[in-house]
Amino acid sequence: MKFPPQFQQNIEKWARIQGVSTEQFIWQAIAEKIDSLNQKVVENSSEEQSELTNKSQSNQAKIYRKEGILVIDAELPESFDLNSFINELREERIQDHKAL
Repeated sequence: MKFPPQFQQNIEKWARIQGVSTEQFIWQAIAEKIDSLNQKVVENSSEEQSELTNKSQSNQAKIYRKEGILVIDAELPESFDLNSFINELREERIQDHKAL
């Protein structure tokens, strides 16, 4: 994935500090964001609060490699549209390539 130069430098710096690859750092950041969104859902839903809290605690995002592929095991919010997310990433990449 191509990022603006200053953003890329920050990613590389923080990945180096944490001792991970830039790809792994990006995936961890995404997993943390998903966990954060899950927590907001929990906080905003007083009726389902205890059930979702138990789920989010037992289903923390896990990042690991399987057969050379970086895998993120996390529960997405119900409103998360994976196809839209992929299309947005694809469009960003196309725009970045056009800028080159």
